This record gives sequence, C-alpha cells and structure tokens, in this order.
Amino acid sequence: MKDLLFWLCSSMLLGSLAAHAGRIVFDFEKDTDLSAWTLRSKGQDKLQRSPRFATAGESSMVITSPAWKEGMEQWPAVEAKSPIKGWTPYDRLVIDITNPNRERYFLSMFISDGKLPFRDGLSYRFDLASRGFKRFIIPLSLFPEGINRSDISLLHFFSQRPQTDLCLYLDNVTLLRKDEVLPEPDSEFARQVGRLLLEDFGSLDQFVSDCRQAMDKLCDTPKLQRWAQREMTLIEQKISTAREDLSSSDLTLARMTEISEELELVRPRTERRLAVMRYHKEYTAAGLPGNGLLVGFATSMEKIPPRDAPFNLQATKGVELSLARNEKESFQVAILPADRELRKVSVAVTDLKTSRGAVFRRANINCDVVGYVQTRNRPPYHASYVGWWPDPILDFVGPVDIAEGDVQAFWIRLRAPKKQKPGIYRGKLTVSAEGLKPTTFSLTVRVRSFTLPDHSPLPMAITFFEQFDQMGGKDNWQKMKFQYADFLADYYINYDSLYRNEAPDYEIIKHLHDRGRLVAFNLGNVFNGGATTEGFDAQMKQTVDRLQIAYDQAKQLGLLDHAYIYGFDERGQDQFPILEKCAQGLRQAFPEVLLMTTSYDHSFGLESVVKSIDAWCPLTPSFDSERANKARAAGKQVWWYICCGPHNPFANMFVEYAAIEGRLLMGVMTAKYQPEGFLYYSLSIWNDNKPIDKGPFTDWNPISWTVYHGDGSWFCSGPGGKPVPTIRLENFRDGLEDYAYFCLLSEILRKYETKRESLSAKQKEWLAEAREAARVQESLVKSMSEYSRDPAAVYSWRDRVGDLIDRSGMATVNPWGKDFTVRGFSQKSQ
Repeated sequence: MKDLLFWLCSSMLLGSLAAHAGRIVFDFEKDTDLSAWTLRSKGQDKLQRSPRFATAGESSMVITSPAWKEGMEQWPAVEAKSPIKGWTPYDRLVIDITNPNRERYFLSMFISDGKLPFRDGLSYRFDLASRGFKRFIIPLSLFPEGINRSDISLLHFFSQRPQTDLCLYLDNVTLLRKDEVLPEPDSEFARQVGRLLLEDFGSLDQFVSDCRQAMDKLCDTPKLQRWAQREMTLIEQKISTAREDLSSSDLTLARMTEISEELELVRPRTERRLAVMRYHKEYTAAGLPGNGLLVGFATSMEKIPPRDAPFNLQATKGVELSLARNEKESFQVAILPADRELRKVSVAVTDLKTSRGAVFRRANINCDVVGYVQTRNRPPYHASYVGWWPDPILDFVGPVDIAEGDVQAFWIRLRAPKKQKPGIYRGKLTVSAEGLKPTTFSLTVRVRSFTLPDHSPLPMAITFFEQFDQMGGKDNWQKMKFQYADFLADYYINYDSLYRNEAPDYEIIKHLHDRGRLVAFNLGNVFNGGATTEGFDAQMKQTVDRLQIAYDQAKQLGLLDHAYIYGFDERGQDQFPILEKCAQGLRQAFPEVLLMTTSYDHSFGLESVVKSIDAWCPLTPSFDSERANKARAAGKQVWWYICCGPHNPFANMFVEYAAIEGRLLMGVMTAKYQPEGFLYYSLSIWNDNKPIDKGPFTDWNPISWTVYHGDGSWFCSGPGGKPVPTIRLENFRDGLEDYAYFCLLSEILRKYETKRESLSAKQKEWLAEAREAARVQESLVKSMSEYSRDPAAVYSWRDRVGDLIDRSGMATVNPWGKDFTVRGFSQKSQ
C-alpha cells in the first residue's frame, strides 16, 4: 500500500514538474549569456545584466537607448543568435518584459531561420505596460510558411524613435511544449513592480484634486453639486484602495495588473466628467433651450468620443460653412442626454434657399449616424485611451437611442452639384427625440463660384484589395465592382493595386476614364520582395511577358498615359544594382510607362547607381524638399507615402489619431511641399470582420495590419457588402479638395504673373494677396512634424484661398488640363 502511495505521489510530482517545464533560451544568469546578443548602434545603445526585475533567477537583461534626436539611429535594434536551433517541438515562446518608464515604447520582434531575411520571419509586436510588467506568450503558429523551424537562427528586437530614454528589462526567454506553463514570478517581484506604479500617485493625486476644484466651480446647482461629489468620491476611493493594495506584502501580479488597468482609466474618465459639466454650463450660457437634451457642434476634423474620454463641442444657435461646386464638406452634430436616456434620436435638414429663390436641395445633404469601433489593447503608437472610437459613418442606422452619459455624433455631409448657383443659402437643422419637442438651429451655406474636378487633383497609387468574404462572394463582387470603383472615386481614389500580378480590370479602368475620374493605375508589380542575380534574366523575361499583356490592352484603349509600373517595395541599397538592371529592361520594353519604387534611396537617384527610375517615393519623414527639387531638375518625380509609420508627431491615419492629420497631410502639407503624388499600400485589411449591420456601437474590429488600428484599412463593409466610409476617409478627401483650391489659385496666379505689367491697381492688389496666400504660413505648417491641430486655422487658410479665387475673375481655370494623368503637372510643363 505504501509503495502504491509513493508511486502515486511521485507520479503527481513528476506530472506537476512536467507541466511547469520549459526549454530556457535565455535567462541572463551569466555574463556569457550576453555574448549571443549584438546592438545595431553600439555607440548609442547599451546591453547589460541587472539584478532588477528578474522573473527567473537573479538577473535580467536591460536594454537602454537614448531619446531619439535628428541624426540618430531611428530604429534602435538588438538581436540574438538562438542557442536552440530546433523549435519544432514547441508551440509557444515566453518573454518577460518590465518597463519602468511611463512611455509605452514601440517594441517589435522578428524571428527567422538561417536562410531567409529576418523580415520574412515571425513578426510580433509587444504591447508594453506603462510602469509595469507583462509576460508575453507568443504562439509559434505565427511563423509564416517557408520558415524552417528546425533551423531557427535569429531573434531581432527593434524600437522606433523613443521619445524618452528607453529602458527595458527582459528575462525568462523560454520555449514551451503543448500544455506546459511557467510559474508566476514571486511576490517580491510583484512588490518591485508595484513600487513603480506607486511613483505615479503623487501626480495622480494632484490631478484629481485639480479636477475636484474645477468641478466645484462648474456645478452651480445643488443637483450638479451632489452629482460631482458622488463621482469624485468614487474616484478617490478607487485610488486609495489601489495605493493600499500596491503597498501590501500580499500583492500578486494579477492584482497589480488589475490596478494598472483601473488607474489607466482614471484620467480620461475624470476628464470626461469635467467635459460633460463644462458643456452643461456653456450650453446654458449660450441661451440654448434645455429640452431634455443638449446639442453641440464640431467640425469634420475632430473626433467626438462617445464615452470614457473628454470631448470638445461648440454651443451655438447655428452653423455656417462654405464649399465650391462639385465639393463635399461636412460638420458634426453631437447630442447628449440632459439627465436621462434619449430614444429615437435623429437629425434632419430642410431645403436651403438664397434670397433670390435658388435652392440647395436637402437631397444633397446627408445626416448620417457616426458609428464606433472598440479598441481593446494599446497600439504601437501613442493613443490617449483604449475603448470606443468614432470611425465608420453609418447611413443605414437610425434613429438611435443615446444612453445617459454618452455623446452621439451625426455626420452632416453637404455636396454642391456642379451646376449649383453660387450664393448664400439658408435653412434649418432639426434634432428630434421621442417624447421631446424638436430643437431647431440655423444652417447657412455659401456656394463658391468655382468648381472642383471629378478626378483627384494629385496622382495616387493606392491599393484596394477585394475582400470577397465581406462582399458576399466573388459572384456578388462582379455585381458590385462598379459601385466600389465609384465609391473610391468619390474620395479621389482610383481602383488600383500596387501588388497586382495580373492585368488590371479594364472594364473598371475604362469606366473611370469615360467619366473623367481616372488619373493613374498600375500595370503590374515587379519584384515586390526584391530580386537576386541568380536566375534574374529568366525572371525578368517572365515579368516582361506578364506586363506585356496589360500594356497592350492599355495601349489599345488609349489609356497608356495613365499607367505606371511599381516594384522593389521598400528595398535597401543592396538591391540598387539589380533594381537599375530591372528598370533598364522595363524602360526598353515599355518606354512610355512611368516606373516607380519605394526603395530607400533618399538621394532620389542623384547619388546612387539607380538612374532609370522615373518616380521615387520616400516615407514622409524622409521627404527632403531640397533634394526633391534637384531630382525634379533631373527629370524625376518625388512622391511620398505613409504606412504603419511614421508615428506622431508626423501625420498618419490611425483610428486613434486626430482626424485633422489626414486632411492636413493631403491638403496644406501637400501644398507646402509639393510631392508629385501619394502612395498607400492598402485600404481594406479587414481580416475576419463581418460586414457592419447595426450601430452605432459596432462589432467591427479595428485591428488591421498586425496590431495597428486602421492602418491599411480606411473604410469598412456594410449590409450586402456595400462600402462604408469613415471619418478618416472623409478627411483624406477633404484634404485633397483643399489642395485643389491651392492648385486653382496657383494656376490663376501664374496667369496673372504673365501679364503683370498690364494689371490694374486692383489686380495688382489681388496679386500681392495671392502670392502671400500661396505660401503656407509656418503658423499652420512649420514642418512635417510641427503643425497646427486647430480646425479654425485650416478653415482660415482655405477660406482665404477660396475668396481669392472668387475675386480673381478667372474661376473657370483648369490647371489639370483635359486628361490629367500619373505624370501630373510635370507632363503639362513638358
């Protein structure tokens, strides 16, 4: 019996040990453990062992890198040779990381074998804690096909432009088999990390104290005072409990993680409460009717969070805006319940009329519900909060209910037809809710004398991937493809793909051209992942043969002027010789077609062996105006692009970034720096999302490329597979419309300059004003990373340019000519 009992206990112990086993890759217990690790920038970054924040044993490895400045390595990186080659038996990799700083640094990793470049291996981005610890368990199922898991060679970690001095502690890099787990770090480690969180409590206490004082000033009725007292007491109690638990000798990692998540919401939720109180007071002060709801207005360049974050609204009795003919311009109406839930809320407008009886029909005004997508994790760039973000615009939803404490926005989009008479139009906008008297506001719209083009004012190279699962299947796509092409064209985007290996759909291309909406399309991709000298001639012949089919069709249809060829996507200088050889071959085969690349030659061909490329396309931070001008003088084009980078302070299009950034990038920044075109890699990375069929709070997952929110995904799919626009896409188009204003003014200015000697005094006065307006002021855009985020500043610039066009007497000019193409304005000057 004793033997049996001993056998059972031994079996249980061995089973327990096996369950907690793992194959250690690195535990940093010896100095020799660091010998496998190397730094990209040895003079800039450092690696060393440390007794701090060790989760297994006595030591961890600390990586440090100084805050990024111009001229420093912008991608600090460290990599290790794996001491274990065979990873086939394992299904997970564990890495423990402690971040002692407030900044949530960008940190990503590639793992690859001994043959393929590390960028072709497993890719993983770490969602680091702020002043905290996380155990990352990485599924090895993420390895792409082609990686030899029995020959794992390299682990490559990299960051990007840390804003403060980076310091990260890594430990316990361990491989696990199926069902194996690692024990949690001990309580002493939890207390170490808990002390990091406690360091922030002084500033948190001050923040809450400041908010309480601000609320006391805002609450001018006993009811509001009681509400504010209750809310602030709850927040203070939560902070007090967190402080006690973090100081406890019994602190666990689970409780510490819970506290960290709770504290992260304290600031945005408290600021939200302040915003609600502040708007109540502003609304009353503006003399607006208290009718069970509060109505506010915002520009199209702002995002209004529905809950858990602060907002800015204007309390006003009416809205005024202007737009050109054939232009779209929008604003937002936001509704808050005054003291209880609202039901069946809607917004409507009347026809607008001038004093002479001209009509701006309400059929040209959309009043659509703003939808919301929920982020659940921190992205690899700064985001002010995790939660619900405004993004899709839902024309199939409404009326809507609004819960107490929420804010619901409506997107009001006006479209002025080409033949709309210029003038000042006036009408009414009404907000209605079940059981409440409707609230009415004035709406005044100025239609200008000039007309914007049907096509983009700037050449584009933007990929749209057909996502058949969200479009009702391939058969349904054939029915919807023209709807999608027209939808994209409404946002100045041509149906296109940078990465196509088959001929374009010429039915769509011709459809766009016949309607005056086509600017550019790609004949096909060449060597997207680069090329090697081995077998190059045979591959080149296959490439030319493939492109020849698309080329011949374009030539037959008379569309060749709109065609370009894209290739060597983001390749380094090691690929330059073979890139030049490829470009020479393409130039010989297709002499009329523009050749474009995003390869990393920041001299734009002036200082490299690559002389046969027509158009260089750097990332926006690498756009150098002086070099671009020299390249243009040599007959080259210089475009620019964004993707998963850059991050703020540079402009981008992520869900959490300010809506104004997309408008500035495509409008005022483009006017200031004059790139010949814009490139973007994808509009529709929708992953496993199902079409949106309800709202305003949707099930649409904003995660797109890897763990980014909205990168490579600028619109959504809706009922029946229909395209659904987003606030980001609207601002993208609005920016291009701003740029069209600039193009019109520039053309008129050019014409005035040619007859400068014969101008009247009034015309000379106009010329001086126009010269000044054509120079984008530094108060609006100083650099690509320094710019105003004030919508009023954008409107001021736009209105000034628009007024000058109206006053010029030349409102019918067409700077783009009869058939604007991928060659852009450079073709007109040739």
